Amino acid sequence: MGKHSTSLKLLLSVVFILHLLSAAAQSGRITGTVSDADGKPLPGAAVVVSGTPKGTITDNKGQFTLPVAEGETLVVTFLGFKEKLVKIGKQTTLSISLEPDENLLEDVVVVGYDTQKKVNLTGSVSSISTKEFARRPITQLSTALQGIAPGVTVTTAGGAPGADSGNIQIRGIGSFGGSDCSPLVLIDGVEGDLNSVDASQIDQISVLKDAASAAIYGSRAANGVILITTKRADKGKFAVTYRGYVGWQSPVVYPDVVNAEEYMHLSRRASENDGAVSLYTDEYIANYRRNNYLDPDAYPIIDWQDRLMTGNGFTHNHTLSMSAGSERIRVMTSLGYLDQNGIIKNANFKRYNLRNNMDIRMNDRLNFRLDIAATYSRRAANPYQSSVFGFMNSKDPLMLAQWSDGSYAPFTGGTVNPLPMIEQGVGGNNIRQNGVLKASAALEYKPVQWLTLEVKAAPQLTAVKTHRFVDLVEYHSDPYGTVSKTSNAEYNSLDETVTAAWNGYYHATAAATRQFGGHSFKLLVGASYEEYDYYSLGAYRQEFAYPDYEVISAGGDNEFKDNSGSRTQMALGSFFGRINYNFKERYLFEANLRYDGSSRFVRKNRWSAFPSFSAAWRVTEEPFMAAARKTLSEFKIRASYGTLGNQNINSYYPASQLLTISSISAANKIYPIVAQNSLANEDITWETTYMTDIGFDATLWNRLSITADYYHKKTDGILMQLDIPSSIGLGAPYQNAGVVTNDGWEVSVGYNNSWGNFNFGVQANLSDVINEIVDMKGTYGTSGVIRNQEGSSINSLYLLKCLGMVQTQEQADWMNANCPQYNQITRPGDLVYEDYNHDNKIDDSDKQIVGSLIPRYTYGLTLNFGWKGINLSAQFQGVGKADAYISGAYTQPCVSGGTFQRGHLDNWTPDNPGAKYPRLSYTSDLNKKPSTFWMADASYCRLKNLQLSYTFPSSVTKALRVHGLMVYANATNLFTISNYYDGYDPETAYQGGSQGATTGSIGNNYPLVSTYTFGVEIKF
Repeated sequence: MGKHSTSLKLLLSVVFILHLLSAAAQSGRITGTVSDADGKPLPGAAVVVSGTPKGTITDNKGQFTLPVAEGETLVVTFLGFKEKLVKIGKQTTLSISLEPDENLLEDVVVVGYDTQKKVNLTGSVSSISTKEFARRPITQLSTALQGIAPGVTVTTAGGAPGADSGNIQIRGIGSFGGSDCSPLVLIDGVEGDLNSVDASQIDQISVLKDAASAAIYGSRAANGVILITTKRADKGKFAVTYRGYVGWQSPVVYPDVVNAEEYMHLSRRASENDGAVSLYTDEYIANYRRNNYLDPDAYPIIDWQDRLMTGNGFTHNHTLSMSAGSERIRVMTSLGYLDQNGIIKNANFKRYNLRNNMDIRMNDRLNFRLDIAATYSRRAANPYQSSVFGFMNSKDPLMLAQWSDGSYAPFTGGTVNPLPMIEQGVGGNNIRQNGVLKASAALEYKPVQWLTLEVKAAPQLTAVKTHRFVDLVEYHSDPYGTVSKTSNAEYNSLDETVTAAWNGYYHATAAATRQFGGHSFKLLVGASYEEYDYYSLGAYRQEFAYPDYEVISAGGDNEFKDNSGSRTQMALGSFFGRINYNFKERYLFEANLRYDGSSRFVRKNRWSAFPSFSAAWRVTEEPFMAAARKTLSEFKIRASYGTLGNQNINSYYPASQLLTISSISAANKIYPIVAQNSLANEDITWETTYMTDIGFDATLWNRLSITADYYHKKTDGILMQLDIPSSIGLGAPYQNAGVVTNDGWEVSVGYNNSWGNFNFGVQANLSDVINEIVDMKGTYGTSGVIRNQEGSSINSLYLLKCLGMVQTQEQADWMNANCPQYNQITRPGDLVYEDYNHDNKIDDSDKQIVGSLIPRYTYGLTLNFGWKGINLSAQFQGVGKADAYISGAYTQPCVSGGTFQRGHLDNWTPDNPGAKYPRLSYTSDLNKKPSTFWMADASYCRLKNLQLSYTFPSSVTKALRVHGLMVYANATNLFTISNYYDGYDPETAYQGGSQGATTGSIGNNYPLVSTYTFGVEIKF
């Protein structure tokens, strides 16, 4: 019995020991390394045991150690790479390689003088993938940024060929004193024109929005910076790519005007309201169209829109790029051609582009880059094109424009009939030619691995020639052309201007990068020098005996000839530096300093320093966040503060006494004179912008990204002309006196995912800015209906406030007795205005600020759907809040003999008291006063772009012996949802230059156009 008991105890002990050994084997510790596809370690990768809170992150060498049990699964994630699952077996070490996730945004973005990993940015930078618009029919690159990046507002004035560029503002308008509020644009590190670059040549675009990211550019960065990087050749690859499209354009919208009969009915009603007898009796109106058929000269009818918009709008673009790369030399060459016709005849724009980017690796330490770019463009139009759309939108349909024999009739009152100019191409021409040649040469030397030295020189030559020839056009005062021939002008004339600008940009930088354990340092120091030399020569002549010979010397040698010329120069010297520090890519810090000196200012005010500081905390890099990183892939909190300058004020010599050179006639002789017309201010200096920004970046499930920012931006020292005693006899000097603030926020959200052959992506952004003039030294500035004053935004609307319409004679009598309006008789159907100053009368002193032309709540939404080779993308953009004002014959009835729009049919009468428009009247202008009645809501939502493409599979491309083939159909500006004026586009309500908007003349603008194209991309 005892022996059996002892044996049983021994057996149980062996089983227990084996169980412990098995458990130890199953619950051991595992070590491993996480790297990318090239074997480079990935520090900070999250390694988590699935379904448990156990997890860790890799160290600086990409290594980790973690307690696991056999059969458990490791989930390995790293931002920018695909998630990987690893099943644990009996192994004790792992080597895990992660694949990059192509659906995520680019991991590296371009910043000032450098590139940085996106996750390590401490400032507010929007990185724009050119895939967003690479295949869109973009003639002006500035318009492609619309709705793409939060805080970036782009408005387009119209769709004229070659003049359809966008006006860009970043985080509001910072000045009202004549300074340029446009952002700084750098193309491969050199200042340039955004619209001179072919969209297909661009590799990446970065928008630097806060002081931390833009301060490295100092005095030129107050309005933001746009960095454009063009494509370069890859090592070991040879490729030829052709991209081209053909299509046509048509106006997005134009006013719906009344026909001949409707015009006569409304005109009669207006005359009757004025107590006059109208020619347009019922019988006259009923027989008019039949009489027009019998005698069109006596009873004319014209549809201005049908007669003037006869252009085909045909457009086509072609780009051929070639790249080749070896171990030593890489070359990328691109050629581009654009041809764009207008929706009216004789309007055309052509552009030729050439770019050659070359990289030479001389040895392991020395590299050389040479970039050459050339652009030539030619914009042609009739000199009377600017009046065409004014006629189309405002002139009545009973005007006699062309006799029955085909000859053209003149107009009275000095108005020129533009019909022969558009239909026959007569009347001269207006041509603008622009040529740009620029080069950039950079030498990079690495004496040691951690130090990079670079010197760069980038000269640029720009030449512009404008040629405006107005020729005589013959009009006939009778249908047979036998008597009273007249012309559009007294004489033909030629006005030519040639300008040449030389820009030289030179810089030298030194960049050092060092790592000590978990500490990483990067130091950049540099110096730059820029010079600008502008030359202009103009000439004017009249009376050309041979109008086909359009040269200055062929004009008359008489007292009307004129010559002019000017030259301006400027220079800017700078020293700059930046230091970046991070600890394990967890705690990030950056400091920038730029010290600028500008020739615009006198020596004592010439130099100024512009510092900035920013920091960020990548919370998800903390060890305690390892388990959460499967869901919260990235979370970073950012904050920054800095100062920026604006040297682009209204003059190259604001601190100098400017003299006017002229001449005077005395005793039959011409004597030259020099005079001073205004005072100068030697104390004038930079406009300075102070900006604070806080924000965060988050990525969830490695798919959903969220970025949000709040900022406060204050611009001080804005140039103003304050009053001086009139006894001085000279104009007031400019002073640094004004203050403006911009407070805003931005949010962008992105999501990308794929399921089998289907992929989906969405990018959305929303931003708002509140602009306020804080200080104008108690003054104000008014221009038409636009007013700038303290406590309001720049470009505020200054109007009467309309309270409604007078409905009864009793109400009209009360107004006339107690609160007369502009000393005119108010009648039923007239508008009633608020007595803002309570003086019991209505006049211009009752105007008040009632709105702002600065758009708010700008937004964009881009959707992408893909299945196998089929891809569908749609981009929406719009504005949530904006005010607008258009007046005159473009929106108001009975103005200057203008026509009526169809909406004016709903006008006030005793039988129609709830009408949309007031009573019609030719003699009273009470209803035409600048008031809120004629304001409009300029908010809108637009389908900006829609594209359907198909990429052929490799089986097809191999048969065709090409590397890639893609075809697509594209449409822009397809539809707009808006409560704006009927027949006008809301986007043009607040266009008009970098300082803000213009109103009142929008009806003259070339309308915004929709473009429909079919294109192809072939890779050889």
